Amino acid sequence: MIAGSLPIDFHGHELILHPEGAVWWPASGSLILSDVHFGKSATFRAHGIPVPEGERQEDLDRIDRLIAQLDAQSLHIVGDFLHSNASIPAPLEEELQGWLDRLPCEVTLILGNHDPSPAQLRSLDGLRCLDQKEKSGITLIHDPADAQAGCPTIAGHLHPLCRIGGKRGPGIRVSGFYLWNSCLVLPAFGTFTAGALGELIGPRCAFHPII
Repeated sequence: MIAGSLPIDFHGHELILHPEGAVWWPASGSLILSDVHFGKSATFRAHGIPVPEGERQEDLDRIDRLIAQLDAQSLHIVGDFLHSNASIPAPLEEELQGWLDRLPCEVTLILGNHDPSPAQLRSLDGLRCLDQKEKSGITLIHDPADAQAGCPTIAGHLHPLCRIGGKRGPGIRVSGFYLWNSCLVLPAFGTFTAGALGELIGPRCAFHPII
């Protein structure tokens, strides 16, 4: 068992909620993550907001470690791999292509609202782009609002957070996995990505924090 992980039974499939904010699906050899938002800090800097660089390589390294640790046969990103739906800047495109060339597994991107169009992403060789994907009875999509009622679904988009403590102090915010009815919502994987608090959390759902 991976330290800090949580196995769950998701409609008859064993899924492992990984402390890095990804889902490991052992039976299919699939690593699933969401909302990396590559290029977000560069977008901020282009608009005059001074933010540091470096999170892009950090997040690529985190994905590489997970693939190696789990011996993943496929990587599925359920949306917002990139932050801007404009053309991919040449330095970012070159870096991502080099990363894709080195990966030992296939990569599928379920297109999110921030991602460029499939035509713009066509230059990234080795990245398969889909609007959604059905895998062994589970649908992979980006926005949980598009999930069909009663259909087992894995999604992203919401960047769920929860506040822990705070009655006598500020408390802390932690990201986590949000399970509501038939939909499992993943936390944002990107280091430089914010989240949405407690209004997501209701009496008929479960929230599994990453600490």
